[in-house]
Amino acid sequence: MGEKMRKTAFFVLVVFVFCLSALAQPVPEKKWEFSASGSFSSMKSKDASESLDLLNLALRLGYFVYKGLEIEPEFLLTIPDESENTGVLFMGNIAYNFGPSKNVAPFVLAGFGVGNGARYFSIILDLEETVTVLDFGAGIKYVVGNSAGLRLEYRFSHVMMEGDDYINDHQIMLGISLFF
Repeated sequence: MGEKMRKTAFFVLVVFVFCLSALAQPVPEKKWEFSASGSFSSMKSKDASESLDLLNLALRLGYFVYKGLEIEPEFLLTIPDESENTGVLFMGNIAYNFGPSKNVAPFVLAGFGVGNGARYFSIILDLEETVTVLDFGAGIKYVVGNSAGLRLEYRFSHVMMEGDDYINDHQIMLGISLFF
């Protein structure tokens, strides 16, 4: 792991430790959260004649362990428009939800996962190997009523491949959350 990656991981850890002192569950009487998020990408390399359109979907089932501390396993699926290579990642995330200010609950997350490729990189690079991924993110949940919310988040993923190869990915995701 490079020096920049170690500094980023240390920063996320420090923020996470300070967050533990805040009261934070978005909907206090609910212990579970199901969320689905997505993003759309359209990419074109300098040598390609056409762009590649991709739909990225993330499904999560989170459990609030203590106040705003949430364990959030995640399944990421990338569906390309004209390819048979579907990217699949299985992630294990830990999230911390800050106490809501009215209906807005900010959160941070960090996780680790494995899969057959990282979102669209498996399609572009024709990866057939297993990759491992470290991800960090932050976002907000806008809670509507007592059982639903809108979710907007930024995600940074560090994808490690065989040898010393890696890819860094930045993504904005929009979705919904259901609390029960």
